[in-house]
Amino acid sequence: MIKGSSLSNQCKAVKFEPYHDSALARFLLKRALRSKRTGHFLFWFLRSEVAESMHYRQRYAVILEAYLRGCGKAMLMDFMKQVKVMEALHKVTLEVKNVTADKYDVSAQAISQLRHKLEKLQSSGFPQCFRVPYDPGLRAGALVVDKCKVMPSKKKPLWLEFKCADLTSISKDTIGIIFKHGDDLRQDMLIIQILLIMDSIWEMESLDLCLLPYGCIATGNKIGMIQIVKDATTIAKIQQSTVGNTGAFKDEVLNHWLKDKCPIEDKFQSAVERFVYSCAGYCVATYILGIGDRHNDNIMITESGNLFHIDFGHILGNYKSFLGINKERVPFVLTPDFLFVMGTSGKKTSQHFQKFQDICVKAYLALRHHTNLLIILFSMMVMTGMPQLTSKEDIEYIRETLTVGKNEEEAKKHFLDQIEICRDKGWTVQFNWFLHLVLGIKQGVEKHSA
Repeated sequence: MIKGSSLSNQCKAVKFEPYHDSALARFLLKRALRSKRTGHFLFWFLRSEVAESMHYRQRYAVILEAYLRGCGKAMLMDFMKQVKVMEALHKVTLEVKNVTADKYDVSAQAISQLRHKLEKLQSSGFPQCFRVPYDPGLRAGALVVDKCKVMPSKKKPLWLEFKCADLTSISKDTIGIIFKHGDDLRQDMLIIQILLIMDSIWEMESLDLCLLPYGCIATGNKIGMIQIVKDATTIAKIQQSTVGNTGAFKDEVLNHWLKDKCPIEDKFQSAVERFVYSCAGYCVATYILGIGDRHNDNIMITESGNLFHIDFGHILGNYKSFLGINKERVPFVLTPDFLFVMGTSGKKTSQHFQKFQDICVKAYLALRHHTNLLIILFSMMVMTGMPQLTSKEDIEYIRETLTVGKNEEEAKKHFLDQIEICRDKGWTVQFNWFLHLVLGIKQGVEKHSA
């Protein structure tokens, strides 16, 4: 059994039941009442669906009420604190949007006003501690106001940092949260859950692709929270840090950054190894899922070499265009600077690159063995109202990328061909990334780096 068969997908399946009172609804309630962690997530999944799912609102409200009547006083108090936090931050976000007229830039005045509002909020009944909605194992305390800011993005999300309220924690690290209003995070949640399922499939094949599925949860109508990954930086920031916007064309910049973060040779080699595995994992996953809008502001890397992708607003081949031209020229992102970290360039090869190819093929073939599972999961999502998952054509995209109907040798050759296309056209991605840096377009992407 794939352990990633998630509570969220089971909640979605409730829509297909003929009555409010069904075996599935009762199963979910029993699971939630037996496990506080399961109950926590059920609460937020149901609450977000009540807010966003017009046709099924009543059904989800009935199940939510049934759960709240039985969950106990302590859980109710926890939920009340979390809801109070969400409502207060939502109000602050709307006020901030009213004073920031520019689409992408954020003035020092806007950040100053945000911090003033947060200080006022904190002194007027804001919960002293609360469980973090995307991870109930974390308890957030007081806001670290001087580290909070408005992010340079169209939706003006808030970058917030909280003290850790866990008394057993000796770490002085803060809990970083992006609070976002204006985007439906259910699609991001779906992709992150699918990534977890893929990770489980690879684990059964003894493959660790070093995926980094960060915390993300929808908590209301186009409202939610995203985890800030510590010690992680966008590729854009790395490229700009040395030579400015032309860093998009400098193959060696990423490799130099990684060496700076890992000055000891053994540590650097471990980072390169982690980079090879994580890059392979995300190449396979983003190809199969048709994840688009892959620019250098939504691909990140940790200081230990773990590459990962963020912001999944464009999936299943529903790609963006610029001046009528399709921006996606390659099957997935494998740029010359990524290859440089693997010790290769152009049509040359290297030990790390050969390993990368082998890992990609193994990961791709492993997912093909579970084609039906992946197709069924996406088919269940068609009626959820997500903008880029609405028809059988969207499901057909998965069948095509998984090369349904081909044998393993043909499938292997198919994916190796995709890698070669990326090598041949890597310069087109670099050019797009250069334009992204020059134009300063954030396209709604929130940088997770400090």
